[in-house]
Amino acid sequence: MGSVKKIRTPKREKGAAAGKDGVHFMKETLYTAGEIARIAGVSLRTIRFYDSKGLLKPVSHSEAGYRYYNQKSVEILQRILMLKYLGLSQQKIQQILREQDMELELSEQKALLQQKKNQLEELISAIEMMEQSREEDKWNFLLRLLNLLTEEEKVKEQYRTSSNLEKRIRIHDYSTNPQKWMDWVYERLELKENDRVLELGCGTGLLWQENIHRLPRGLQLTLTDRSEGMLEKTRENLAGYGDLLEERGIRITCRLEDADCPVLEKDFYDCVIANHMLYHVKEREICLGAVAKSLKAEGTFFCSTIGNEHMRELHELVKAFDPRIEIPYTSMTAGFRLENAALQLQPFFSGIERMDQENDLIVDDVEAIYEYAHSYPGNAACILEQREEEFRRALAERMEREGALFIRKATGMFRCRNV
Repeated sequence: MGSVKKIRTPKREKGAAAGKDGVHFMKETLYTAGEIARIAGVSLRTIRFYDSKGLLKPVSHSEAGYRYYNQKSVEILQRILMLKYLGLSQQKIQQILREQDMELELSEQKALLQQKKNQLEELISAIEMMEQSREEDKWNFLLRLLNLLTEEEKVKEQYRTSSNLEKRIRIHDYSTNPQKWMDWVYERLELKENDRVLELGCGTGLLWQENIHRLPRGLQLTLTDRSEGMLEKTRENLAGYGDLLEERGIRITCRLEDADCPVLEKDFYDCVIANHMLYHVKEREICLGAVAKSLKAEGTFFCSTIGNEHMRELHELVKAFDPRIEIPYTSMTAGFRLENAALQLQPFFSGIERMDQENDLIVDDVEAIYEYAHSYPGNAACILEQREEEFRRALAERMEREGALFIRKATGMFRCRNV
């Protein structure tokens, strides 16, 4: 995090002031939001977010409306960043700051830091053993190393570029429902001319690319993702439609946004969309609260997800082939599924309606299944690349016996109105 340095700001240091009995006190140094952000090595957006959540309030404002912070603010910010690094939720951080129980805070920090220390020591140990091992043993140490990575790190790596997402999309060409998922979603949005629309976690922009000729005139579309690689792919995918968009008066803006702490315009959007991404959001309450505030009075929020049975047959097939392969989707998506999402939406929205798409997969393409399994987060790619020929042969033999592989899908979407 680095040491805290005081930034001298002469214009805001008025010199000494005389108190009672002629004792002089130096006026405290004040910092702008930009300066305190630079001190802590965070973005200005982060400072604004903590302000909006009541975690880091300015000590004063200038006549022009600029926020000012003091040395105590720097200390509070350090505590927030430390607690955030240790994995505490926003609600827990607020509680700790409110109670100002330093003993409790230090105790929790110490316990969480010990957990991180243990994990780092395990990672270092695995690397050292891998370095010293025989060539034929390096493979097992590599798998151990991959299994030590946290779920969050696996998600970040999974979506750093669009390649894994594109691999998984291919298998859905074998859907039993002739209507593609993105068409199904788009029809339910019922967008109108001049609507302001936001998509959180836009991925490669496929929803809009596949429906580009159906977009209403004057649409103002904001596409966000926390991965610059995804946004780059989105821009690339939509670049060829410039003339069409201009002719129809449609404006598309891409911007980097972390759904765990989104900074969204208030009372601004007619429609907000979160397509198969909320289960990756750790701070869902913060995200959903920000979405609700960003909607106009008559605005609508659409969020899609999967159900408990989604892709079960494929996961079982991969696990049966090699039990060492991680199937992390069971844990990664468990927090926000068709079966438990409504309860999480109720505090923020009303008129919640669940819509399920009737669809399954009948796949007779070895390559499509291999690519999907290869794209699993974690150690799947390493194992399957080592056993690729064997895995492909097993798939081909099963398809020869059964004709095709049946894989159930469980996908749907919730339509929510503002509370």
